[in-house]
Amino acid sequence: MKTVPALWFESCPWINGKWHHSLPPIEIRNPATFEGIASVSFADEACALTAINGAVAAQKSWARTSAVERGMILKRIAGLLLERKDAFARLLSAEQGKPYEQSIGEVEYAASFFQWFGEEARRVYGRITNHPDADREFLIQHKPAGVAALITPWNFPLAQGAKKVAAALAAGCTAVWKPSELTPLIALAMAPLMREAGLPDGVIQIVPGIGSVLGPILSSHPSIRVLSLTGSSATGSSVMSAASTGIKRVSLELGGNAPFIILPDADLDFVAEQLTRLKLFVSGQVCVTANRVFAPAHLQHKITELLAQKFAAARVGDGLAATMDAGPLINQHACAKVSQLVEDAVAGGANIALENRSFERDPRLARGSFFPPTILTDVQDTMRIAREEVFGPVLPILSYTDTGEAVKRANDTPYGLAAYVYGNNLSLCRAVASSLEVGIVGVNEWRPLKAEIPFGGVKQSGIGAEGGEEGLREFLETQVISIPKPSL
Repeated sequence: MKTVPALWFESCPWINGKWHHSLPPIEIRNPATFEGIASVSFADEACALTAINGAVAAQKSWARTSAVERGMILKRIAGLLLERKDAFARLLSAEQGKPYEQSIGEVEYAASFFQWFGEEARRVYGRITNHPDADREFLIQHKPAGVAALITPWNFPLAQGAKKVAAALAAGCTAVWKPSELTPLIALAMAPLMREAGLPDGVIQIVPGIGSVLGPILSSHPSIRVLSLTGSSATGSSVMSAASTGIKRVSLELGGNAPFIILPDADLDFVAEQLTRLKLFVSGQVCVTANRVFAPAHLQHKITELLAQKFAAARVGDGLAATMDAGPLINQHACAKVSQLVEDAVAGGANIALENRSFERDPRLARGSFFPPTILTDVQDTMRIAREEVFGPVLPILSYTDTGEAVKRANDTPYGLAAYVYGNNLSLCRAVASSLEVGIVGVNEWRPLKAEIPFGGVKQSGIGAEGGEEGLREFLETQVISIPKPSL
C-alpha cells in the first residue's frame, strides 16, 4: 500500500494479531480527487468466522483481566492517538474527504472515548441489597455480555469505532469490528496502535468487508452476544431482524431528520454562524445535522440573507488542502441522491437561494464527488427533502408563525435523533427542547455530543445509547445471586 507518514499497517483484515490477505484487493479512492489511496483485501465468510472464533477464544481471559488494567490499556490508546493525530487526520481526510481540521477534531473526539471508558471501566459497580429473609442477601453484579459485533459507518469511521470499541473493551467484551467498506483504512490503522498500547491479540478483530456479505454473519452467529450498529434505519431494521433469531442484545444508532428551530428572539448573526458550521460539517453527511430549519415567517428573508453570505464565503475543496470548510460527498452515488432531493423540491415550488460551486475552480477536483452547498427556501413539509434524511450540504428553510406549530411539525417524522433550538429566552428554549421527540437537543449549541453523555435516538432513529455510563451498559449483563449472609 502507499505509505502514510508515522503510520504503518497492512490493507487487509486483522485477526488474532496477524494480517490476513483473503479476497482480491479493492481500490480505495480519495473522494475529492478520485486518486487511489490503497488496495484493500476484504474479508470473506471464512475470514469472518475465523475472527469470531478468535474473539470467542480470547473472551474469558479478557473478562478476567482486572478493570483497572483494561482501563489503563484504553487510556494508553487515547494517548497514542493524540500523539499521532496529524497522521491519523491526514489518512482520515484522504479516505473520507472531510477537511483536515475536522479530521483533527474527529481524532480528538475518538481519543476522548478511549479516555472516558478507560476511566469508567473501574466504575462497573455491583451492590448488595436486602433479602426478605433476614439471614440472606442479594449480590447484584454486572458481567461482560460476551463477544460483540461492531458495525461502523463511513462518515465518522474513527469516532464511531472508538465509541463502540472502547465501551465494549471496558466492559470486558472482546469484539469483531466491521468498518464500512468505503472507509476501511482508518480502522486498520488502529490495529498496531492498540497492540502497542498493550491490548492482547484476539481481543479486537478488524474485518473490513462488504456489508451484505459480513452483516448477516455477524447478525446471526450464535457466538455474537451484542450487536452494535451505526447506519441507516433500513440497515438497522434488517440487522435487528437477523439478530432476533438469536435474541441478541442490540444497540442501534440510525438515521435522523433533525429540526433546527429558530425562535423569534434569537440572535440571527449567531444562528447563521452556528448553522453554517453545523450544515457544512462533513458536508452535511451527519445523522444529527440540521435537516429542516424552521424560521419565523417574518424573519425568514433576513435569516436566508445571513446564511447565504456565510455559505457563499465557505471554502469547498480537497480536505487535505489548507483551511477548507467543506469537502466532497463520499461518492457519486451520494451526489446523485442529494441532487434528486433538490430537484424534487424545486419541482414542487422550492427556490434555490444560493449554490456554492467554488470547488469547480480547481481542475484537480473534476472527478471528485462534490455537491454544492445549497440553501433552499419555500420548502414545504410534504416535500421529500423535508421528510427524508438529506445527507448532503443542503439547507431547507421552512417558515412558521406559531412556536407550538413549529414543534408539532418538527415532531411529525418517524425519526427522533437530534434537534436544535436557538433563542434568548432560555425558559422558552427549554420548554421547546423538552417537547421535541428526540434523543438529544442542542440549545444554542451546534455540537452537543460528548463522551461523557449518552447519545441515542427514539422512534426509528435507534435503540440504546453510546457514551456516558449508559454506553457501557450496552455491553453488560446483570446477574443476581441470592446468598446466605456471612455470620460468625
